[in-house]
Amino acid sequence: MADLPSLPHDLQQAALNGPALPAPQGITPDFDNPPNNNGLAYGVVAACVSVATICLIIRGYARLVLFKQMKPEDFIRLPRLFGGIDFLQGTYLCWTVFALLLSKTPGYFVHQWDLHLRDMIDTVFYIHYAGVFYSITLPLLKIAILTEWTRMLVPRGTRNTFLYFCYGVIASQAMALVAIVFALCFVCIPYQKIWDLTLPGHCINKLHVDIGAATVHLTTDLVILCLPQKVIWGLQLSLRKKLGVSIFFSLGILACISAAFRLGVTVTYATETDTTFTFGPVIFWAFAEMTCGFIIACLPSTPKILKDHGVLHKLKRMAKSVVGLKNSTLRSTKPTTGTGTNPHSSTYRKIDEYGVQMNDLKNSESTEQLRDNASKFDQGIVRTTRVTIKQEYVGDAGKNAVDHNAAWRN
Repeated sequence: MADLPSLPHDLQQAALNGPALPAPQGITPDFDNPPNNNGLAYGVVAACVSVATICLIIRGYARLVLFKQMKPEDFIRLPRLFGGIDFLQGTYLCWTVFALLLSKTPGYFVHQWDLHLRDMIDTVFYIHYAGVFYSITLPLLKIAILTEWTRMLVPRGTRNTFLYFCYGVIASQAMALVAIVFALCFVCIPYQKIWDLTLPGHCINKLHVDIGAATVHLTTDLVILCLPQKVIWGLQLSLRKKLGVSIFFSLGILACISAAFRLGVTVTYATETDTTFTFGPVIFWAFAEMTCGFIIACLPSTPKILKDHGVLHKLKRMAKSVVGLKNSTLRSTKPTTGTGTNPHSSTYRKIDEYGVQMNDLKNSESTEQLRDNASKFDQGIVRTTRVTIKQEYVGDAGKNAVDHNAAWRN
């Protein structure tokens, strides 16, 4: 392929119509309908895009509806780009489109000897632009996360070590974005030679850039994972709350795991000659890494939504109801003792929040009146009830009975 541009036109066309990689001995190439695993690719893409979309909706709802304000990290956009769509969402959308185009040409987990050499032109084109948009999206995600952390964990008007470390990582991500995208775009001169095999020019090994970028992102993920822990354990909170907040900010370990696996499959992709078969896992773990980034970015907004919509209160009430139902079931299974009977012993009498017995007021005028009053007044006394308790002492009656029997015998 290195001498392809220097070949005569007829020989060049013959080479382009040939296999992209010599087939192993005993294997016949299938150019017409090569086997693939696009179903797995569609499942991974659909799952990751769905989670990322839900995270973006949660974050946008919290900012616009609950907080009614936008923060600096919410304005990572360029003017009028993509019709006003957030720049981060736009780059993620472009990444997803090129990842899906790879299912068309060449297809996921398709061996390179089942492709014509000319098919590699479209394949390399899609892989190149997918890598460019990935290298833009992931640093922007980390910058947005760190910007929000500096506002959450640094008191207003103060400066500390955590703030300076965050600024340092933000600067490193900005520089990595520029450097990696620059390296990917100038890996070949002229630029079109990156994917067009027929053009003359000069190229460096692009796979070295991919491995270097994966290493940088893994290192950054590890740093971001450890950054907030010292601040959290220095807060004036109980041990239980510190542990909860620490776990909350430790979900970045998922991003670290994804980045580690992505580095591993990138090394495999760089060292194997059958590149069309090995690029699939690279795409999958890149999707997983970015999805973890979206989850971490939306986490601070989630408790506010759950609280304002009463979800946490409803969950607590549900848990108490389950516990109460279990206790009442256990009590009902215990045998009763004594010869006395209570007319209400077999009746379950439910009390509502106003202290009124629901079975006593069923289908009555007082029920309607109470419901109307409760809807008109949110606070204050809705109903007052006077209760008179009369208690009879059995001991006196027993004593009188004993005296009467004694007099009868005399």
